[in-house]
Amino acid sequence: MAQRCLHDMRANAGHGIRPLPALGEQSDWSERALQRTWRSVGRLCMLIGLISALVFSPTLPAAVFLLTGIWAYAKGDPVWRDRMLSHVRLGGSLRLWSDKRQVTRRTKVAAIAGISLGGAITAATLGSRPLSWGIGISLVGLCAYLVTRTEPQSTY
Repeated sequence: MAQRCLHDMRANAGHGIRPLPALGEQSDWSERALQRTWRSVGRLCMLIGLISALVFSPTLPAAVFLLTGIWAYAKGDPVWRDRMLSHVRLGGSLRLWSDKRQVTRRTKVAAIAGISLGGAITAATLGSRPLSWGIGISLVGLCAYLVTRTEPQSTY
């Protein structure tokens, strides 16, 4: 019994999520619920990201939600993940990040401009308070992280 438990623990090492069972196989209710949860998180993040991208909202960054959606789909619905990665407009940038952790220069400039505008709106709204200083420092750190990401050799 103990040996079987240890074997099961090694098989589930890593992210702890097992793939969906094949059609016709019996699965545990908790596994199905977890898969549905990941799919729901993926759908919600993708929806927020796509709306944010369409509205060009500087206070709601589309990239964060799209990348979170891809990550959640990888755990809950790999078919939708592949579908989003093959999207005509968004797929190239999402593939670059998810496969190689690379960001194009154009994307960096657009992201830093959006982050700066969002930070300026936040600072104007909150005024000079410790919260706005903390947000500002965090956004500068985020921009520094973004600048240090490698760029692809050829256009994607």
